[in-house]
Amino acid sequence: MKKLLWNDRFSVGVGLIDQQHKKLFAIINDLIIARENQQQQGVIEKILAEIISYTEYHFSSEEKLFKTHPAYEKHCLLHKDFIVKVRALVDGCYSRTRDTSEDTLEVLISWLKTHVLHTDLIFFRQLGYQSFGESDVLVQLLEEKQSGEKILVVDDSPDQRQLLRMILERNGYNVFEAENGNEALRVCAGLTDLRFIITDLNMPDMDGYELIQRIRQNQIHYIYIVVVTGMDRDDTVLTALSKGANDFLTKPVRPEELNLRLQGGKQLLRLETQNELIFSMARLADYRSEETGLHLDRVREYTLVLGHYLAVHHPEIGITVSLAKEISKVSPLHDIGKVGIEDSILKKTGSLTDEEFERMKDHTLIGGDLISDIYVKTGSLSMRLAFEITMYHHERWNGNGYPAGLSGDGIPVAARIVALADVYDALTTERVYKKAYDHEKAKSIIVDEKGTHFDPQIVDAFLAMEMKFKELKEKLKDN
Repeated sequence: MKKLLWNDRFSVGVGLIDQQHKKLFAIINDLIIARENQQQQGVIEKILAEIISYTEYHFSSEEKLFKTHPAYEKHCLLHKDFIVKVRALVDGCYSRTRDTSEDTLEVLISWLKTHVLHTDLIFFRQLGYQSFGESDVLVQLLEEKQSGEKILVVDDSPDQRQLLRMILERNGYNVFEAENGNEALRVCAGLTDLRFIITDLNMPDMDGYELIQRIRQNQIHYIYIVVVTGMDRDDTVLTALSKGANDFLTKPVRPEELNLRLQGGKQLLRLETQNELIFSMARLADYRSEETGLHLDRVREYTLVLGHYLAVHHPEIGITVSLAKEISKVSPLHDIGKVGIEDSILKKTGSLTDEEFERMKDHTLIGGDLISDIYVKTGSLSMRLAFEITMYHHERWNGNGYPAGLSGDGIPVAARIVALADVYDALTTERVYKKAYDHEKAKSIIVDEKGTHFDPQIVDAFLAMEMKFKELKEKLKDN
């Protein structure tokens, strides 16, 4: 087995952690050399013990830097699970029931590839650490990782994984591996742009059925799942499809057939490009209602500020950094339903009559119906969030909003965030029916409506980030 060579492209931008990663490389290389030279059992056991102790030390150092990350607890669990797995292998070696050093090496090298050289890079990147500057080797590394469609192969058989890897890499895919459902979920957590998974069904720890179900419950983007099974029973395939699998193949896999199935998956995923058309429609709705020019841009940025703050400081609310970005991305759709409202109401300069106001309220239902149709067809979580925002951004914390009269936590959190962002922008920009308020006046109105119109926790987030709001308001002000 070849030694592992450290490259500065693997740097996370924190000197202490980089040094510890280099040390891990060195210890693993010691194990590779000891095995090749057929060293005595005691030498190998000493190296294995060093791997355990140093890895635990490294994890404790790393976790101190992760505490502000919204996925901190999940990352710590990955560390704990890894230590348990390696300890079990090392204990087997100590008991001399069998030589587990080769198995341990496979686990360690897989860990370096999927976690240290990928997940850690992403975590430190999200926390704002930079490595060698924006235009240097870290960017080059990320670009290399992004080249080729990412695909995850999940199978407890190393031979089957290797076979699929050869087929897929020949067709230009960027292949990642996992030996069971638990490992697959860990890889998925670090690959936010993963769109394809090929999985076996019968696996230890977590089988393919549970993996499919968990992915469907937690996905941000729709993932195309192909089941590869050697079980010649119709009920196994039907069960997998009912859990959310898209397609299946039987072993042995034929390269041509696998490629055709994945091509079909790509066609399905292209449905998400409908999002671009929807955003264009959002612009159209904005223009028709004569909102100010950069209204959607400001709402998107305000939403991102609020969502990111909540993800970092209040993860219990259920927002992650990636989810905050997704909410921000679809926030421009909040008033898309205005495409169905008459110009005589949309462009009216005076006050609306009671009847006209009731008709204006319908834009939430019109937009909700439009987005829900797309969500049903695509299964995209983006469209699910867009539906919640479009339908419920006029609900009020005290239950006096519309169209459903939802209250408190019963209002989807995405809608609660966009509600405040939208109102702040409406207050601080000039409209055909009102002058613009300054920041302090808008802030006082929002604070006065804390607990009545707005979620108190989101108002607190707004107050914590009000300087950022002022900065964005100036930066994106209309000419």
